[in-house]
Amino acid sequence: MSVPKLGIEKTFSIGKKSVLKLEGKTNLNRFTCGCSEIFQPQRFLIAQADGSLGFNFSLATLKLKIKSLDCGNILINKDLQKALHASEHTHITIELKCVEQGKCNHLTEFKDWVKLKALTKITLNGISKEYWLSIAAMKSSPNQYRFIGTKTLNMTDFCVAPPMAMFGMIKVEDAITINLDLDVTVE
Repeated sequence: MSVPKLGIEKTFSIGKKSVLKLEGKTNLNRFTCGCSEIFQPQRFLIAQADGSLGFNFSLATLKLKIKSLDCGNILINKDLQKALHASEHTHITIELKCVEQGKCNHLTEFKDWVKLKALTKITLNGISKEYWLSIAAMKSSPNQYRFIGTKTLNMTDFCVAPPMAMFGMIKVEDAITINLDLDVTVE
């Protein structure tokens, strides 16, 4: 990636209509754990890379409290919290590192859905890994954006043993999917 231009400080807010959830499967069925957390506005830095259709980000981080994940069942919630070591590592952190664009000239000008690639650093159980996410993005008003994306991860990549219940009769598969549908205001 090219050398970034001088960064601009902005503030972003995650709207109440946003959806963040984890989805997975057991040997019996599927499950969804929604995030009920309300995110406070945060400052971040953005810089366009010279000669590219990309932007570098600093301080653009979502911290999801593991205990705010609701799987619709108290026992499943407790099993998930135990498996994710929520008493030691209280958050799942998703940090936006950079965004690359395809057919759009400027991130601030798109009016229809466009495809972006976002480099993120995901931290879970004290372990950080970088992943590229495919994101569908649209600008809905001068400072309002919507971002939709998914990423499937393996819990074992973060030293998390998939939970089991009922003496091992119910086993959660290793793969878990993070789904994002974010309504973001940037000022």
